[in-house]
Amino acid sequence: MVSIKDVAKDAGVSPQTVSNCINNPAIVKPATRKLVETSIARLNYTPNASARRLRTQRSNTIGIGIAPVSYSQVYDRFLHALVTEADANGIRVILYKTDSQQDEIRQFDALRSRGDVDSFVLTDTTHDDPRLAWLHEHHQPFVLFGRPWGAHIMNDPATPWVDVDGHYGIAEMTQHLILHGRKHIGFIGWPGISGTGMDRYQGWRSSMLDARMANADELDQLYEEAKNDILSGQTACIELLDRRPDIDAIVCVSDTLAIGAATVLPNDTDIIITGFDDTVSARSMGLSSIAQPLIESARHIVRITQEQLAGSAPASAGGPHRPGAAPHASTDDQHVLLKPTLVIR
Repeated sequence: MVSIKDVAKDAGVSPQTVSNCINNPAIVKPATRKLVETSIARLNYTPNASARRLRTQRSNTIGIGIAPVSYSQVYDRFLHALVTEADANGIRVILYKTDSQQDEIRQFDALRSRGDVDSFVLTDTTHDDPRLAWLHEHHQPFVLFGRPWGAHIMNDPATPWVDVDGHYGIAEMTQHLILHGRKHIGFIGWPGISGTGMDRYQGWRSSMLDARMANADELDQLYEEAKNDILSGQTACIELLDRRPDIDAIVCVSDTLAIGAATVLPNDTDIIITGFDDTVSARSMGLSSIAQPLIESARHIVRITQEQLAGSAPASAGGPHRPGAAPHASTDDQHVLLKPTLVIR
């Protein structure tokens, strides 16, 4: 096994210099770093992770929970992107089961007390999320994939997040349909309080009003809610078309609902159905959708985690979040709002 002394001998430097290049490269001259990096690559040297953990008192590990049923069809792809990016930066990802928010808090406590993780990635946040309160109370580093919906200050420096701008994506899709001659565009959204769902709904609503395709009362007739499953999507589509048979396009808050809606349309229909997430199922059915930048999201999450642990995270914060207002721009590197991409088929 190649040791740090072997690298030092090959590069013509001291073992301490090699250690500095690995653990504190900023204090090493660029020319020396290049020599050491060349030797590391040539000898295929891998730093001893256990020794590093003992020295730094860090696990170099990110924790993320998985539910019995995946939150969405995009979750597996996000998880793959996160593990890939973490691995490229010498960071491990540990998965733990979470059956409820309280169960996840128990996992936080156990993993933290054992020193198994340095930071958590939290997904599927809700209004008044008890997990956030626990993480803040215990001064535990974390990053959200999503926004802290309902928070008084969306860009609180103590709550870093990376999210995809659903308002922008749905607005772009709605505008695309308008520009291509669709005049009566319906929307199928999620019921209840959902920050993500409301953000996407507002993208459709604002685009329709701005283009004067309907007034506020007419929009209520063009809107239907459904739980996020195919059967509910079918039912919502039927009810929407019964109420407004002149509809010529339906924008759906998810691919799952779009697939349900599409399966109850007559074969000779001209109605366009669109979704969100660009899943394999949507692609197989030829549905237009909206692709989330998952690789870029993972890169920002890993970057923020590294900055947190190095103590270099910026402390600036945005202004207070106004109820009902959708923040469509981040104000610093700890709050990142990424634009999705339309996939037109």
